[in-house]
Amino acid sequence: MAAGRGTRLGGLTEALPKPMLPVGGRPVVAWLLDLLARSGVREVLMNLHHRPEALREYCGDGSQWGLRITYAYEPTLLGTAGTVRNFASHLGGAPFFVAYGDNYFDCKLAELLEFHHERRALATIGLFEKDDVTGSGTVRLDPTGRVIQFIEKPRQSEAPSRLVNGGLYVLSPEILPMVPAVVPCDFGYDVFPALLAAGAPVYGRVLPGAVWAIDTPELFRALSERMAGES
Repeated sequence: MAAGRGTRLGGLTEALPKPMLPVGGRPVVAWLLDLLARSGVREVLMNLHHRPEALREYCGDGSQWGLRITYAYEPTLLGTAGTVRNFASHLGGAPFFVAYGDNYFDCKLAELLEFHHERRALATIGLFEKDDVTGSGTVRLDPTGRVIQFIEKPRQSEAPSRLVNGGLYVLSPEILPMVPAVVPCDFGYDVFPALLAAGAPVYGRVLPGAVWAIDTPELFRALSERMAGES
């Protein structure tokens, strides 16, 4: 997922798409591609919208990571779920990862995929624990890890837990016909709540590690300072 404009970042994304913002001396998308390659992923489908040429030029065909990247330009933003539906013909018959390209992930993907298979899930959401859930999708799980409540961006006082949607999923291809043909179509607002209402097997896995969003100048600055301190 690499098409967002990042309007809350103001002038920082005037000339660059959000996934190209530098953290730790590299664009945030580079860290994600590293993670995918280390996890055994070989094919990446990347959507584009704002300043698409910057991502194409930097990522190229993906060979520098041992990946093969296929791009799709969205003249109108399709939303997170709409993008996946748009890539349906490329997805094949096996479960696949969805990752938000403007997040920095410090986690292992294999654990999420293994859990997805164990639970025979339709969708598995990578979850992270946070004290401040403002601006995030939050969930409540049953003892098996099944999602029984999903609320997108609740008030802090109304959040069902401190478990937040990390923008990292494993989805089975059977989910594709269940994605509404509306534009935009979003997992948090449109798909996950509808799947839960239908009783579909949606699970969440709390992952060791962390996720950092860069949705605001303050969050971007905090991640940049953290990465600088670790270098």
